Amino acid sequence: MKTINWLGLVAALVVGQVIGIVWYGSLFSAAWQEAMEMTQADFAGTEWRMSLGLVNMVVILIGLDWLIGRLDARSWMAGARVALAACIFFALTVVSLDYIYAAGNLPLLWIDGGYQLLTYVIGGALLGGLRLKPKAP
Repeated sequence: MKTINWLGLVAALVVGQVIGIVWYGSLFSAAWQEAMEMTQADFAGTEWRMSLGLVNMVVILIGLDWLIGRLDARSWMAGARVALAACIFFALTVVSLDYIYAAGNLPLLWIDGGYQLLTYVIGGALLGGLRLKPKAP
């Protein structure tokens, strides 16, 4: 836990949540609800799911921070590149499984995949580039 870049992680978590609010709350709200075959009324009483999403994002960011550290990708661009690769090879492949095997619909794949791509790359950039300066001896 000492090696976790807490500054970058907290910043990436906050930015990721803001992106999620804009992405699913404004930009793609209607398209996402249509793709999910849900209405606004279907979301009543599901606010607790937001806390699970927050925990999920913390786990993702800890994993990205570990990977960025292992690959010594300690700059904005290096962190973004590592996160882009992780997103393509892991997150997007998992998101696409619903489309491939469960007859998920293509608009949902694009909406959810786009969100994953954006949050991974920005989160990776923050984890790679936003660091506390070492304390002087």
